[in-house]
Amino acid sequence: MASAPRSAQTISDDPLADEVNQPSELDDLSHNEMCEIYRDAAANIRFAKDHQWKTVLYFSVGTVAVTSYCELTAWADASLSFYLLLIVWIFSGTSLLIVFSLQWWQAAEHRKIAYVTTKWSSFANIARAQKSKLISDIQRYGMMLMMALYLELVTIAVTRIFFQHV
Repeated sequence: MASAPRSAQTISDDPLADEVNQPSELDDLSHNEMCEIYRDAAANIRFAKDHQWKTVLYFSVGTVAVTSYCELTAWADASLSFYLLLIVWIFSGTSLLIVFSLQWWQAAEHRKIAYVTTKWSSFANIARAQKSKLISDIQRYGMMLMMALYLELVTIAVTRIFFQHV
């Protein structure tokens, strides 16, 4: 004998049911504008995330290039090595500021998306609520902190290498 599913969904549990779903009160033009704002914010978030990673990558490539150059020239010019180390520190600070500013931009875009979707149907809000904002924030800011930690640890490692030769 087959048993019934444990959590049988009733019509009142279905957010798409007419009795439960409250459609958006927006007219078609306003709804389309809201969709465009949503798409623009989502594209901005993807752009910012992409550029955060590119910033970390370019900083890494730069530090490898500077350190490799000094190794290949056998640290022949101490003053040049010092200036290259100074450049690494400047780029480290700049990269850190870029990563943070891109994170703040993403946060603003997430707030924009949250506002826009409040004007949509109750089903859209129920669907968006399936992902925890707290967990998303922890993941997002955790990655930003790991990027910052990486940038600073690489800077410290390069500085230690340089101070052996400068």
